Amino acid sequence: MNETSKERFIRFVLIGFFMLVTIFAFIYRYDTQLTQKEEQQQPLAIVLKPSVQATDDPIVALYENKNNEHILAIYQIDRSDRFKFRTLHAKKLKSAPTQLSPDRKEIGIWALIDGKWVYFNSSLKEEKRHVQNRSLYSPYETQYEFDKSKSLIKINDNQSISLDAGTSPSVGVHSLSEDGLLWLVLTNVSVKIATIETE
Repeated sequence: MNETSKERFIRFVLIGFFMLVTIFAFIYRYDTQLTQKEEQQQPLAIVLKPSVQATDDPIVALYENKNNEHILAIYQIDRSDRFKFRTLHAKKLKSAPTQLSPDRKEIGIWALIDGKWVYFNSSLKEEKRHVQNRSLYSPYETQYEFDKSKSLIKINDNQSISLDAGTSPSVGVHSLSEDGLLWLVLTNVSVKIATIETE
């Protein structure tokens, strides 16, 4: 059976069209996977116990992606030793949580992993617990404004935190002390401790 030049032209156009569709599908899928990876690698934190006095150390739960491993840990922040993070408990997770929440009654952590809320007690042991015990917000997370041109986090009219120039925008600010002078600042890639000087 002989193929006319018109039929040959249509066949090549169809082959080219399907090749382009396949290439664009692969590019779209790759971009989506990269975006999801970047979003999952943001550090997450909640304050479990704030500092009440200058000699009292705050306790925080922190998720970070370290060496392509998903690590959830509870730290005590040592105020007397240059705010050193001292690990109390740590646990390797199978996948990255997208959100952390405190418990309403216990000193525990709720982590949203693969679309499901999982409860970890104060020793990071997974326990069965009804999801209604999850607090919808952290009482220590604070609303803020970020001035990118000055790398400045404005908490309220009287308090602001200056970050190093070029620091990526903050994604969360948590009060670490009841007096409002010690803060945990989360950026897209790191965790920082900030103090506010009093005059």
